[in-house]
Amino acid sequence: MVPQEPSLSTAYSPAYAEVDDNPREVEYIEMRVKSALHHTRLPYSPKPFYYSLNLYRGCRHGCPFCFARYTHWFLGFQNSFDFQRKIQVKVNLLEVLEGELSNPRRKRDWVTLGAATDPYQPAEKKYGLARGAFRLLARYGWPAVFSTKSDLVLRDLDVLGELALRAGVGVAMTLTTLDPVLQKFLEPHAVPVARRLEALRQLKAHRIPCGIHLMPIIPFLTDTEEAIESMVRTAAEIGVDYFVYNVLRLRGQVVKSYYYHVLQKFNRTAFEQTRKLYGSRPYPPESYVDALYGKVKFFREKWGCRNRWRAIFPDKQLDLF
Repeated sequence: MVPQEPSLSTAYSPAYAEVDDNPREVEYIEMRVKSALHHTRLPYSPKPFYYSLNLYRGCRHGCPFCFARYTHWFLGFQNSFDFQRKIQVKVNLLEVLEGELSNPRRKRDWVTLGAATDPYQPAEKKYGLARGAFRLLARYGWPAVFSTKSDLVLRDLDVLGELALRAGVGVAMTLTTLDPVLQKFLEPHAVPVARRLEALRQLKAHRIPCGIHLMPIIPFLTDTEEAIESMVRTAAEIGVDYFVYNVLRLRGQVVKSYYYHVLQKFNRTAFEQTRKLYGSRPYPPESYVDALYGKVKFFREKWGCRNRWRAIFPDKQLDLF
């Protein structure tokens, strides 16, 4: 019997909060799938507007706040850290994907990757699903956008360049902080921020549309004016094509429990402040969000950090951002 997602709660249960005490230990579980592309729908609309594609299940980066952590619990994994320790690999995905992309009855549309799992996480070094997927997308003329926290994307500059010319592509580097110490807590197994910034510079040099996802902005850790301005200034200096941001979402007990557990050990004050701010909600109060986004907009105007994707992508693609 497949368990249902726990209801939202301010309480945190130690049963879902065991820590990853051996970060060198990871298991790759090979699996076969029947489908690759999935429709993603606009809120309150029955009409699909683009396709999602996840190459793996789980993510080795181990970000304690990740909203997708609950998906492993739903699949039957009982420990929250299994999300970064037991990675499921869709070994036949490229075969299935080619069949779907080449099907004349399937409407060609934008494909997004990286929403629930990073396509360039360490498993990609062994399995090469991202490179294979982008090669197929280029071959059949399907445009794509994706986000990653890895400079492994530079391995595939040739394939991404071909996709950009034949169909269209947008590459976002996801960042939460420029502070290397804080990054080790927020993204324990991701590559250092400096390498991600260099990857953006290389993408720009190869004329591949790219941007920064400041996702999420984390209350009491990365929401200061200094932190936000530094990120916006960095984006402007690199000259990224777009800059997208949102605030931390803590949806469901599995996600909230794990984040509260590790945050309490890292910064007790921030833990207490966060519990008070969120209460029983998945998002902070509207007043907090409005003030936070106001700060981001102010610094974007100050540093001239503007989105330029309207010159690159068709109008429909803008909905993805």
